[in-house]
Amino acid sequence: MAISGKHGWLAVTALVMTLVWGGAARAADIAVGNFTGGETIRYSTPLLMGSLADQKAQAVGLVNLSSQRPTRKMIGLAHKGHFKVLADLVPGENKLVVSGGGASTNLTLTFKPQTNPYMVRAIFYTDKTGDAGYLSPKANDNQDVKGRMSTAMLLMQSFSAESMHRMGYGRKTFNVELEPDGTAKTFVVKGDQAPNSGLNQGAIDAAINAQAARPNTHYLVLTGRGMGYTAIGGGGKAMMGGITIYSWPDSIANAQAAFMDATPIDGKYHVDAIGRDVYWANSSTCIGACLHEIDHTFGLPHSMDPFCIMTRGHDYFNRFFTLVEPPSKTSHKAADVNEDQIARYCRVTANNLACNKFFALDDIQYPDVPAPEMVVDRQARRITIKSQAGIAFVGLEVPFANPGADYCVPIDPKKPAPKEIVLGPKDWKSLNGQRFQVRVIDVNDRGGTDRDPFGGDYGKDK
Repeated sequence: MAISGKHGWLAVTALVMTLVWGGAARAADIAVGNFTGGETIRYSTPLLMGSLADQKAQAVGLVNLSSQRPTRKMIGLAHKGHFKVLADLVPGENKLVVSGGGASTNLTLTFKPQTNPYMVRAIFYTDKTGDAGYLSPKANDNQDVKGRMSTAMLLMQSFSAESMHRMGYGRKTFNVELEPDGTAKTFVVKGDQAPNSGLNQGAIDAAINAQAARPNTHYLVLTGRGMGYTAIGGGGKAMMGGITIYSWPDSIANAQAAFMDATPIDGKYHVDAIGRDVYWANSSTCIGACLHEIDHTFGLPHSMDPFCIMTRGHDYFNRFFTLVEPPSKTSHKAADVNEDQIARYCRVTANNLACNKFFALDDIQYPDVPAPEMVVDRQARRITIKSQAGIAFVGLEVPFANPGADYCVPIDPKKPAPKEIVLGPKDWKSLNGQRFQVRVIDVNDRGGTDRDPFGGDYGKDK
């Protein structure tokens, strides 16, 4: 599959207009694999994945017959008999037609907006001039901060939903505020800082509180020019330097094209792409890193799975939406995407998110019951966890060296949450004698942590 830069993508677009939306329709020759007709989902931008008989097809088209938006027609990617294409759903029933290789298939999905009051809000923070512009290698850059942040929010929401579904928790994802046109609401917040004055957390917090505060809300904050470059998350706020936003897609219609754009980036401009230094890689790492930091605001630790978003999986965020990875400065040939090496949520991360209030989908009245209790019996080498509400997550984390979490007690989400769980040496055997901490969360998203239950004495358990 040869799609490199915007001219290659335009050629594929023309091809799709000719081959995808014309000719005879043969439903048996194309099929959506990750959704079935009649499903109801709680986010607006699903990624449809499936197969088609035409092994040479390079693109598919999607038409939402229920929409009048410009995004009612979308073009997706095809390669060696597989396809991926984004859809933009309107509230209610959506009648979709997916076409490619002279075949087409129909799919009906219902989008029911979340009622969850816990949300993530997108903020672009500027100095006191209010200038939301950014430096860009593109001579004709549209400087569309809101469009780029909106697209990133919708892509992160879509990734989270599908990743949770793959791990058996259903398509749970965080909530975002949508404008009438389906874009994610983005706030440009003006601070009182002088231009080029660097990062000032206090000034950022004060400006958000004055101009864009909302209860039960976490914030993704991109900082404008002169604020330095950072990537941090915690305490309800994820922050990312905004100087790489020039490479991000400005609408979901352009998202997959952005992840296929192998145009080299001029060395005069800031790049955060682990040496790959092309547009697609810059978009992947930076949007993926935003999700990494947002997930930190939900209390997630790092993971030990190399492709989990909570380690370096954010570098491979692009692979979730594509079938081929284009060339870069570190790899001069395009390569097929290996589904085992795409960004994902690993088991411990997904289990942690499954009981988080921000992934609840609906407004839930949480009962007032005591938080979970942990009792450590050092002599018996036993940890007993009790919860009146029911235990949703028990994870073991190694925060002292090579920090991360790679073990969680298997709790079946389809069964009633257990009221008691007992841990013994077999549960931390894989940690090879390292000191660990225990994190517990109940079904009401209340929990606690025992940082070092055995006081560093793990020799008996090796």
